Amino acid sequence: MAHESPAPETSERLDAPDVLEAVRAWLPERRWFPTTADATSVVRVSRTDLGTDEHGAHAVVDLLRVAGTSSSSPLTLQVPLVLEPAGTPPAAVDARGLVAVLSDGSRLLDGAYHPAFVSAWLERATWAEGSGAAGGESSSAFSPARFDVRGLHVLTGEQSNTSILLPSVSGGSMLKVIRALAPGQNPDIVVPLALTREGWGGVPAPYAWSETAVDEGAVVGGGPAAGENAAAAPTALPRTWTTHTGVLAELVPQARDGFELACDFAREGQPFANPARELGTQVAQMHSALRRAFASEVHEADPEWLLDAMHRRVRSAAGASTAVRSRVDQIEAFLEHMRGVAEEAVRQGRPLPPVQRIHGDLHLGQALYSPQKGWRILDFEGEPLRPLAERTRPDLGERDVAGMLRSFDYASAVGGATSSEWARSARRAFLEGYTGYLSVPGALGFGRPPSLADRVLIRDAFELDKALYEVVYEERNRPSWISIPLDAVDRVLSGLPAPLTSADAGRTGRGA
Repeated sequence: MAHESPAPETSERLDAPDVLEAVRAWLPERRWFPTTADATSVVRVSRTDLGTDEHGAHAVVDLLRVAGTSSSSPLTLQVPLVLEPAGTPPAAVDARGLVAVLSDGSRLLDGAYHPAFVSAWLERATWAEGSGAAGGESSSAFSPARFDVRGLHVLTGEQSNTSILLPSVSGGSMLKVIRALAPGQNPDIVVPLALTREGWGGVPAPYAWSETAVDEGAVVGGGPAAGENAAAAPTALPRTWTTHTGVLAELVPQARDGFELACDFAREGQPFANPARELGTQVAQMHSALRRAFASEVHEADPEWLLDAMHRRVRSAAGASTAVRSRVDQIEAFLEHMRGVAEEAVRQGRPLPPVQRIHGDLHLGQALYSPQKGWRILDFEGEPLRPLAERTRPDLGERDVAGMLRSFDYASAVGGATSSEWARSARRAFLEGYTGYLSVPGALGFGRPPSLADRVLIRDAFELDKALYEVVYEERNRPSWISIPLDAVDRVLSGLPAPLTSADAGRTGRGA
């Protein structure tokens, strides 16, 4: 779909105040718009003009500044838009993509739903070497006319980004439009690209990506909404940064969302052990590939750092949840036991699991299962509203493992498993797959392997940490679900060795 220079009249129409007003009215219902934000304060930072297609549809990409979020600084959102002038043939666009019908009869649409934007994105993207887009050519041979965007379909259910299914591009692909932009390279592009270059096939291969520069000092396009105090507009910061704005990746054939798949197994009373075991092996392979791809980030764990961070989160959870407060003494005792084991490991020279690049937000919903290709891991972006440095900070792989274990408990509950054995079996199988791969020679890629007992204790600590976060969330939002994470908290705490009595201490002293 060739793009031409925009007609002056459509450029002027897109600059009219009612366009920004229509976008402001439309934003609050978007799942990627922060619930704490005030849409009336939205201002336009910049606009990239993508031109018009052969039907006269004019595509642009607006960067919008949003104040009033829970973060300390304003948020920058990417909003592609397409204007279909009155009297031009409308594209066959899903009704969900309509932003507004303007006063002159023009249609303003979310670009993610419109072939004019998608085609322009594909034409301007940076393509991975040898990605084989548009029928198998090398990246140097791509022709925009070859991009067939018929059948494009925006997926539902996402919150932080927008994913567009493109069945006829690159043999089937998925375009993710990143909505909340942050300075720096997006890990959901950098990490899969690094993993595929390492030869690991457990992630959808990135085919192409886009970047933009953001000028923090530029605020254009209408300023505060009518009647709004100008002082409430976002603060302009005089600096420029670059960021990724989208990625096109391999489409996993006949893929099922891992959480939905597990819930179906639980609902039907089918054991999930075999898929869980395969997933455990895949996660272990992912950690191994991450250690190779980001070797400079691999180093010994600092037990003090780990425990201090967990203590802070326990105090925060106890302040927010009555259920946590009632267990805080047991939780503190567990962490002190872990501290003692860590100190003993250091004294004895036992290696602990290393700090490395990890997924950081791993659960069943971040995995796809394909009958042809098995498990694929997705969404290395982390929480978009957190600073990039936090989202890419090296950590222990056990954090990912614990996140997946918690997900099995939720799948059991949501799917309505008739016995707690469903989740226990899935958890056991996942751990068998994970630890089994780690026993393969060379899988670790570093020194001596940590002891299994130390790994189990650290994994339990991470699961406790995750479950405490879930308790706070459920107590605030879904009180009827609080038993799901509380059962995990109690399960971990029940494994704590009984405290020594005075008689035990005496026997220990005499035997020393």
